[in-house]
Amino acid sequence: MKQARLVETKKFIIEEADKPKANKGQAVVKILYCGICGSDLHVYIGHHPKVKAPVVLGHEAVGVVTQVSTGEERLKLGDRVAVVPLMGCGECEYCKLEQPNLCIDRKVIGFQTSGCLAEEVAIPVDNLIVLPDDCGDLQGALLEPAAVAVHSTGLLEKVRYSGKEVIITGAGTIGVLIGLLLKEVRGCNVTIVEINQDRINFAKGLGFKVINKITDFTGEEGARPVAFECTGNKAVFEMLRDIVPSPEVMVILGTFSREIETSIFQMCKYETFFIGSQMYTKKDLVEAAELMSTPLKEIFSKIVTDKIYKLEEVNEAYEEALNSKSGTKVIIKVS
Repeated sequence: MKQARLVETKKFIIEEADKPKANKGQAVVKILYCGICGSDLHVYIGHHPKVKAPVVLGHEAVGVVTQVSTGEERLKLGDRVAVVPLMGCGECEYCKLEQPNLCIDRKVIGFQTSGCLAEEVAIPVDNLIVLPDDCGDLQGALLEPAAVAVHSTGLLEKVRYSGKEVIITGAGTIGVLIGLLLKEVRGCNVTIVEINQDRINFAKGLGFKVINKITDFTGEEGARPVAFECTGNKAVFEMLRDIVPSPEVMVILGTFSREIETSIFQMCKYETFFIGSQMYTKKDLVEAAELMSTPLKEIFSKIVTDKIYKLEEVNEAYEEALNSKSGTKVIIKVS
């Protein structure tokens, strides 16, 4: 079979590899589509702190079951499945609490194990979900980033907040998916902050109100907003924290490269809830799959680029994702 291996910074090769076999508790999946994640790009350019070439990347994937291990009854041949990339250790307190996203020893398919830029992959059955009939293959490849949005918005249930005004910093894939979920499902009034003109046009095309400066935000009078920080930019975080009226809740998704100082005084002064959001759980992917089987799938599908790349075009696809200014999702057709 063919697979794409990142052999050095910004260089993939297509190579032949042995077909995998389903060991105990595994299924072999013929990969149909695989998306390119921001974390994949960090590996591609050599900036990921833990994962380096050579590696077979790919974790935003959908496919068809071609082999199931003996005695495994949760899947059958021909099932369309989406990959749940996150693998907890199964033993720590977080895993026992069904929060493998917080597991210190967690692994991710495509980083610590061989990924889905391969025609077939052996994957633990625990890390696969069967797609609803109404969820298309391309939508299945969007489930992982959609699960990030499902997880982060679900964290709002942990706190009390009064209004439906939402401000999101960054119109990348995650910011847009969060916005779509809040606007279309929860009926929130969503404003996105973005300075890149291509992303501004893209977000406006999806019906969002877009502003260039956080200080230009004007929500409903008498309501404090809920904020989602998706940029990982220190200055953006600080401006968002300090708008007037200050956010009632701040959900933080951006990956920051340096420390940010937010004093206990600042948290108390405006009675702001700060919530960190870390990846997702299998439950979030199941919920995302349910969303992708409703009429909303047509809206969510608009974040996919017009061109679907072939596996042999993997270098071109990664360059497109790296240099994309629109915030759309780049997808590779693997087989």
